[in-house]
Amino acid sequence: MTKVSSGLSDRVVFVKIDTDKYPALASQYRIEALPTLVLFKDGRPIDRIEGVINVGQLQARLQLALGPTK
Repeated sequence: MTKVSSGLSDRVVFVKIDTDKYPALASQYRIEALPTLVLFKDGRPIDRIEGVINVGQLQARLQLALGPTK
C-alpha cells in the first residue's frame, strides 16, 4: 500500500480497519473477504476492490475513481 499511497497522498486518505474489532462496520459495508478496499468520495462508497491486485491495477482504479487532477 505504501507504493500506492505515496503517489496519491495529496488526493487520497487510506484507512485500515480491523474487521475483527469492528464487525458492525464490516457488515455495514458488506466486507466478507479480505482484502477488500472500499473507495469513498464525498462520504459515500463509490467503488470496491475485493481480492489481491497488483500496484499498477490499484493505481489505475484509484485514478479512474479520482478523476482528472485539477
